[in-house]
Amino acid sequence: MRDYNDRIGIISNMGDSTLSIIDLNELREIDRIRLRPFFGPHHIVCDKNSKYLYISNSYSSSISKYDLILNKIVDTISVGSCPCHLELSRNHKKLYVSNEDSNSISVLDISKMTLETQIPVGEMPHDLKLSNDNKRLYVANFKDNTISVINTVNNEKENCIYANINPYHINLSRDDKKIYIVNANFSHLKNGSISILNTSNFKIDEKIKVGKTPMDIELGLSDNILFVTDIELNLVHVVDINDKKILHRVKVGNMPLSIKREPNNKYLFVTNIGDNTLTVIDLKKLIIIKNIRVGLEPTSILYV
Repeated sequence: MRDYNDRIGIISNMGDSTLSIIDLNELREIDRIRLRPFFGPHHIVCDKNSKYLYISNSYSSSISKYDLILNKIVDTISVGSCPCHLELSRNHKKLYVSNEDSNSISVLDISKMTLETQIPVGEMPHDLKLSNDNKRLYVANFKDNTISVINTVNNEKENCIYANINPYHINLSRDDKKIYIVNANFSHLKNGSISILNTSNFKIDEKIKVGKTPMDIELGLSDNILFVTDIELNLVHVVDINDKKILHRVKVGNMPLSIKREPNNKYLFVTNIGDNTLTVIDLKKLIIIKNIRVGLEPTSILYV
């Protein structure tokens, strides 16, 4: 690995096929890694030894394995069309990939970088999350308004649940009992919302109206608080799910997409695809600390 400190963030920049390296102590971009042209990196995950990155390349319909020690791509494998989000199994043997344009989930054996199987799901699967025990994979199918539930032991779809309109990104509660679903609702006829799905009976418990076009969701320091980006209003909404109301709003950059707490729970980071910046929010004070210039169309955030 290059001479970085032990606290870095990595941002995937889809528009120019680069990765921005962020010093989390100094809050600045310290390096920019150029991948292959026209890859369109949408999402990244890292192995437990912080040696390899796995990158979903939406433009080239492939997954790349990037060696952080050698500082280069060491393998690339084709998957479905327009791969978006990735989930790495707890034992770091399987990589799950949502293929938005081919309505499938690819399952990769990352020790061999081989494709094990393709699992059909709903229309336009975008985000996906593994349960804490890694026995279930939840997939948000944007176009047909459903959540697919996949049994990862046999790689078979065991359920499909209506999840209100346009489920785009999802997150799990700390106890795995609830799935928080962002209903992006790109139609201007209605506002956006969050649906809360109970994983014990697969019923929607609550639906909370949130902003205009919510995109991504992150858990707060307490279980009742959620942070939600709004790509149309250029805001982060602070939502109290117990009282079903918005407590606060933070104005960020242009077209905010992804949001993620950093490991020390000091900051929230938000990628703004409209002005190619990363907004740093003080998690407790809910004020903007800094806007960091990154590559074109930053889409996802990873801490290494």
